[in-house]
Amino acid sequence: MLKKLSLTGLALLLASGAFAQTTTTNFSTPATLTVGNCVATVNTLIYNSATNTVTTDAAGCGGGTPSPLVSLSISPGTYTLGSGAAAPVITWTPNGAAAGATCALTPPAGFTATVSGSTFILSTPTTAGTYTFAPTCTNAGAAVTVSPASVSLTVSNGGGGGGGGGTCSATAQPSSSINGKILQRQCSGDVFIQPGPIAGSQGMDQTDLGKVLNGSFPSYSYAGYSPTFSIQSGHYIALAFTPVASGSFQITANPSYGDGGTVAISTVPGAMTQGSAGFVCGVGRSAANGIFVTTAPGNYCSVALGTTYYLNLADVDAAGNLLCYNGRPNSCASSTVSYTIYTGG
Repeated sequence: MLKKLSLTGLALLLASGAFAQTTTTNFSTPATLTVGNCVATVNTLIYNSATNTVTTDAAGCGGGTPSPLVSLSISPGTYTLGSGAAAPVITWTPNGAAAGATCALTPPAGFTATVSGSTFILSTPTTAGTYTFAPTCTNAGAAVTVSPASVSLTVSNGGGGGGGGGTCSATAQPSSSINGKILQRQCSGDVFIQPGPIAGSQGMDQTDLGKVLNGSFPSYSYAGYSPTFSIQSGHYIALAFTPVASGSFQITANPSYGDGGTVAISTVPGAMTQGSAGFVCGVGRSAANGIFVTTAPGNYCSVALGTTYYLNLADVDAAGNLLCYNGRPNSCASSTVSYTIYTGG
């Protein structure tokens, strides 16, 4: 005995799933769906609240066969840089007439996409903006309609003190591999501005360059001084900044107060090695190393206005060994790095 699913029943079903992104109903006995003169047999009904679409495996509509269709969705549809959240995933769901359909995606610049089953797993976003993804799908060599034709992802900068520090996680924001070693992000700790005007600050927020240097790119109050950071063993620091005006700053190791460890600029916390997602530029450990960051194009460490970047610091060498300022490597619970800050227009 076939069950008949009225439009009133369908409305109730959709309302019940309004708080879930995807609601799937599997009928133990095939139901009939009547819309106007179309009568279809339905085993599965899927409602996607993110795209406000209904997908079924309907067969036999008015004596014919329903057209092949692939439903498209993205989760999440928004992403905050530096949040440590999982990368967005695009999912395609074929109806019964499109069973076996495959989809291809050419992502916009700045993204890569890995296929896993009926999903595209996107690379972690690195730059704020709104991005559109429009896969093409085929079934047995024939094009299949995709609904909606595209999905969008909105990427925003993190918050925090004018520099975009965002949410700091000691466990969810590991560094890129440094010779097989992974560092955890340090969110607070001791900062000493040498040789003054601040003798020291204990437990200071270590997520925002503006908070540490008292200013915003490219104007920082402590230009000419040497902020010195105490970094726990196995950790790194990521200081966020967002260029809001043209200019530059330079940091140069000051061996009088700490090591010149590994330094990198990136669009995600902890991208400290060449080739890692979000890496912009960087230098390895040296007693006199430094890095020059500028909005002028064509430089090794050029940055763009309105984009959040991170100044990553770690007291390790290229092999991942903890340097231990004035001590034996890998023998300390914490160590210090120190850099003199210079700014320019």
